[in-house]
Amino acid sequence: MKRAGFLSVFILAAALTSVLSTYSSVTMSSNLNLPSLGDTTSGIISQQEEYELGRSWLKALRNQTPMVSDPQLKDYLENLIFRLAASSQLQDHRLVPLVIDSPVLNAFAAPGGIVGVNTGLFLNAETEAQFAAVLAHELAHLSQRHYARNVEEARNKSIPNAAAILGSILIMATAGGDAGAAALTSTVAGMQSARLRFSRQFEREADNIGITTLAKAGFDPQAMPEIFEQMNKASRYGSRPPEFLLTHPVTENRIADSRARADQMSAQKLRTTKGSQNYQFMRMRAAVLNSNNHHEMARQLNKELESGLNSATKSSQPTTRYGLALASMKTRNFKEAERQMAVLMQQYPDNPHLIMTQAMLEAESGNPTKGLTRIDKALNTNPQSYPLLATRAEILLEQQNYLEARDELQKLSRLRPDDPDTWFELAEVQGLADDIVGLHQSRAEYFFLNGNTDDAIKHLQYAVKMAGDNFSLKSKLQQKLTDMQNYRQKIRNS
Repeated sequence: MKRAGFLSVFILAAALTSVLSTYSSVTMSSNLNLPSLGDTTSGIISQQEEYELGRSWLKALRNQTPMVSDPQLKDYLENLIFRLAASSQLQDHRLVPLVIDSPVLNAFAAPGGIVGVNTGLFLNAETEAQFAAVLAHELAHLSQRHYARNVEEARNKSIPNAAAILGSILIMATAGGDAGAAALTSTVAGMQSARLRFSRQFEREADNIGITTLAKAGFDPQAMPEIFEQMNKASRYGSRPPEFLLTHPVTENRIADSRARADQMSAQKLRTTKGSQNYQFMRMRAAVLNSNNHHEMARQLNKELESGLNSATKSSQPTTRYGLALASMKTRNFKEAERQMAVLMQQYPDNPHLIMTQAMLEAESGNPTKGLTRIDKALNTNPQSYPLLATRAEILLEQQNYLEARDELQKLSRLRPDDPDTWFELAEVQGLADDIVGLHQSRAEYFFLNGNTDDAIKHLQYAVKMAGDNFSLKSKLQQKLTDMQNYRQKIRNS
């Protein structure tokens, strides 16, 4: 799931500090285990400057933090966030949803419209409404510009302090919470812990606005107090509370306030739901991706399925079957996967997640042509679907049809030019297709989006040399190279 990161924590901290100094303020950004501490106050920095600062931070985050590259999980999160954003108070909808490869229960938002969730949120939020409640809360922080407002008291702190704090936060993402926490403790000894989190007022405001967003988007508003109660309960019985609670402390009063607000929204009798079956499928998909022992997982799911068949309730059976099919595919037990998928496809013949899983099963078990036909049929009604196109490219790769796989991924790169995963996959396929100029182009895009501008420039230089007499291509590459060199110089001079 993780794409390689190459910069050290020290270099990242220094690079981020140079960006921060441009605005003459201290910025501490959100990560796996800490919230963003803002940029500067809304009265000093414009939303566009805040956006640009957030995108610089995004490159550093991608470089140091393991991300989930699974197209289905990413697409699901993107669609859900944009659904919520449409019902929120956000004015700037330039959002970047991220799935972080970590079983720790956490979510965050950062200036520039960056919204991230750990796979741990999928594992812990029992319903789609609960999952959406956390996202709605984070979108409220963005819409109310809490990051900008929260740093007012800290803006006179020195840049060296900011660099050390940023370095500690990055350690938390890469070396683990304990190591990062220790580094952070030694770095900011003497600073009040309140500066590392939002004020109670901001949290309460995000709760209230988030609940309204949740209900307007069609989700049960009671899901907000429900997920808070679940987290609170987990903190009582665990040796360490969920990371989300460390940055968003939940008190009994806060739960009571959120329930009162949810009751007000429920009284409006909006049409709301606990969520969809698709969420349960994606929740199970996240669990399979997080598993280190797919043989054991398949055994446990099979046991659960047999037990469920004899019980009064059968609501969880489709999800269990889906998980068993995925785990069986991981262990190459295709017969078991086919048994489970046959039942699911009969129940949900038009479900896109099941169609993609069935197509991949057919491809991996020796019938890629059948899988490709299945995907092509689905693409007829949704020709620009990210996960469908990505699945088609994967099946073509299974067929060793590298040229056509390259064409599919090039199409995706035009639809998703800011997605490093797409450029990574495209570069790999271009290499297999002997498209070496294209390989260097795609690697340049990948490295640039992951904050490694030096390597991006090197690959563009290789591409320019290899373009030969193709004047049109050479001019395009040279312009891109000049743009990247100018960007690097701007960062160095800031």
